[in-house]
Amino acid sequence: MDQRAFDDMSLTPGTASDSAERYVRALIFWGELGPGDRLPPATELAADLGISRVTLRVALRSLETSGYLVTKRGAHGGSRVSDVQTLQRCWAQWMTEHSGELDDIFEFRITIERRLAELAAERRTDDDLAAMEHALAEEVDNRARSSLFQADAGIHRSIAAAAHSPRLALAMNTVRADLFLPVDQDLLDSTEDDVFATHEHIVAAIRDGDPVRASLAAETHVLRVRDLVARALEASGITARA
Repeated sequence: MDQRAFDDMSLTPGTASDSAERYVRALIFWGELGPGDRLPPATELAADLGISRVTLRVALRSLETSGYLVTKRGAHGGSRVSDVQTLQRCWAQWMTEHSGELDDIFEFRITIERRLAELAAERRTDDDLAAMEHALAEEVDNRARSSLFQADAGIHRSIAAAAHSPRLALAMNTVRADLFLPVDQDLLDSTEDDVFATHEHIVAAIRDGDPVRASLAAETHVLRVRDLVARALEASGITARA
């Protein structure tokens, strides 16, 4: 798992165990932890989160109960992210409970990601651009589901870093942590090239120093993702609530 995930995100208000649970779940939603990945050792993870091992244990037990994690007991045990099929069931459950929030989530994403792209076009350094180009190359090279999600997270992280606005970057992390998309592979494959093209357009505009074009490309990207979510809901028979 990329250590930058811990650097880029923070615990949200609530009880310590609730915040830790949401934090680990967000790493799964982001693709930082993919299906079958082992979580860091409890001592290390608790230290990273600034909580006790007892508090962390409560959070992990809740994630295990809800299906996100599988935990093996004993000296050689530990927690791993569940397989793709189980995460799909978690996705369906989450969407059933939160589908009424999707319009608000995507409205917020458009607002934040447009502004980040604008600022990145104005402020990016050569090193920032190199990081974005590397993230694009990673997306091309990785075709596995979990790797693709990780590559997507890398692109958005690199754009946020190029904006040099830590609070906006944190806002992006927060809203992206509320949504994940382990959809059927056929559905993902049918839109993969389209989503990648929107990433290319954002980076090209940032490379050219064109904040207006970068902003519009970022909005187009979020709308593509919104369409993918809508199609996934339809394929799963889930009715979005008003």
